[in-house]
Amino acid sequence: MDVENYKRCSLENKTNEKIGRLGLTAFVLSAMVGGGIYDLPQNMALHAGLVAQVLAWIITGIIIWTIVRSFMILSQLRPQYTTGLYHYAQAGFGKFAAFFVSWGYWICQSFAIAAYSVLLMSTLDAFWPGMFKGGNNWLAILGGTIVLWTMTFLILKGIRTTSKVDLIGTFCMLLIIATFIIAMIVAFNWHVFVTNPMASNNLSKIHDRDLGGLFHQIKSSMLTTLWVFSGVESAVVLSGSAKSQKSVRRATRDGFILCLVLYALVSILPLGIASYGQLSHIPSPSTAILLEYVLGPIGRLIITFGVIVAVLASWLSWILLLSEMPRAASEDRTFPMFFQKIGKHNVPKSSLIMTVIVIQTIIIMTHFAGRAFDTTLTIVATMTIPPYLISMLYLAKISMKEETFNPDKNAINVSRYAALFIAILAIIGTLFMGYTAGIKYLTIAFVIYAIGIPVFMYARKEYNPNQQIFNAWEKVFAILIVLIAIVGLLILIK
Repeated sequence: MDVENYKRCSLENKTNEKIGRLGLTAFVLSAMVGGGIYDLPQNMALHAGLVAQVLAWIITGIIIWTIVRSFMILSQLRPQYTTGLYHYAQAGFGKFAAFFVSWGYWICQSFAIAAYSVLLMSTLDAFWPGMFKGGNNWLAILGGTIVLWTMTFLILKGIRTTSKVDLIGTFCMLLIIATFIIAMIVAFNWHVFVTNPMASNNLSKIHDRDLGGLFHQIKSSMLTTLWVFSGVESAVVLSGSAKSQKSVRRATRDGFILCLVLYALVSILPLGIASYGQLSHIPSPSTAILLEYVLGPIGRLIITFGVIVAVLASWLSWILLLSEMPRAASEDRTFPMFFQKIGKHNVPKSSLIMTVIVIQTIIIMTHFAGRAFDTTLTIVATMTIPPYLISMLYLAKISMKEETFNPDKNAINVSRYAALFIAILAIIGTLFMGYTAGIKYLTIAFVIYAIGIPVFMYARKEYNPNQQIFNAWEKVFAILIVLIAIVGLLILIK
C-alpha cells in the first residue's frame, strides 16, 4: 500500500477514535507523574534545604510554563501540525532536523519506559524480598517483559480503550498522592520545618550537613525538578487523536499546573516531618516510609500500591505516545516506510511493534547497569532538551515576521511580539535545563543521536533514491552530531 493510501486509511479511522480534554489531561498527568513523585522527598533533600527547594520549584515552574505556553501558542498558530515536536522541526528546519527530533524523542522516552520496568520490579521486590533485586536481575527482566507485551496488546485493542484505562489509573494515582499530602499536613510540625532552612549548618543529631551556597543547592536540585516535567508535551504529540486543538491546549495547561502543585507539596511538606538530612537517608520510595511514620504499616502499603498504579498508567501512556511519532515521521518520509502501517483501531501497528522492540532491548540492557534506574533517568533528562529547544526556536523563527506568524489567520489570543518574547524566554529556560544536566551527559546523549543517522540515510534513499541525502547545512549538522558523539564515547570509555 502506498503513502497516500496509508494517509487515507488513517484519516478514515481517526473519525472513530478521538480523545477529549479529560482523556488528554489524564495522558499528560500519567506521562509526567509516573513513579518519580514517590521518591521526591528523598531526591530533593539530597541537594537542597527548605529555601532552596521552594526557589527551585518557583524557577522550574517559570521555565516549564514558558515551554508549555510556547506549545499552546504553536497549537493555535499551526493546528495542522498534529504531531507537535516533529512537525515543528520539519516546518522550521527541514527533514533532517525533524528526524533528529523524532529519533531522539523516541529513543529517550523508550529509556523512560525501561526505567518504569526497573522501578516496578524493584517495588514488587518488597513483597518477595530478593526475587526482583535491584529491579534489573533476570527475573525482573522477565517480569518487565511480560508487562511490556501485555501493554502492547491493550494498545492494539484501540486508542479509546487505552485512554479509559489510563484515566482510571490516573485517578487512583492522584487519590493516593492526595492521601499522602493530607497525612503530611496533619503531622506537620512548624518547628521542624523552620530548622536550618538555608541548609547551611552541620547538625549531626538530625544528619543535616552544609549543602553549600543557595545557588549551588538550587542548581543541583533542578535536574530533579526539571526532569519530572518530561511529558508535559504529551497532549501536543497526541493532538492528531484529539477531539480539538482547544482540548490539547487546555489539557497541557491543566496538567502542568496540577503537577507543579503536587510536586512542590510532596517535596516540601515532608520537611515539616523530618529534616532534609533525615529525609536524605530514607530508602526508596521515601514517601512510603513517611506515610508509614504517620499511618503505620498501612501507609507503606498504600504508597507501594500507588507506585505500581502510577508506573503502569505512565507506561501505558508513553507506549501509545511514542508509537505516534515514528509513524508521523514515516508519513513525511524521514523514517522508513515500514513505520506507516496502521491497524484496524487506528493504532500505528508497525511503529508500535518497533517501539516495543527498542524498549525490550533497553530493558535487557538494564541488567548490566549497576544503578539501572538512575542511569536511564539521566539519559531521559538530557535527551529531551534538544527536541524542546528546536520547537522553541521554531516559534521564535515564525514570530520574527508578520507574514510567517499567522498566515492562515487562525483564531489566536496572543500578539506576535508576545509570542516572540515567550519563545525567547523558553529558549533561555531550555538552555538552562541543559546547563543543569551538565555538558558531560549531553555529549553522551549525542551518541544515541548519531546512531540514528544511518536510519535517516536509509529512509531518504528509500523515498528519493536519485536525490541528495543531506543539503549543505544538514551535512554540517550531521558532522557536528558525530563529533559530539565521539566526545561522548571518549567520556564513556574513561
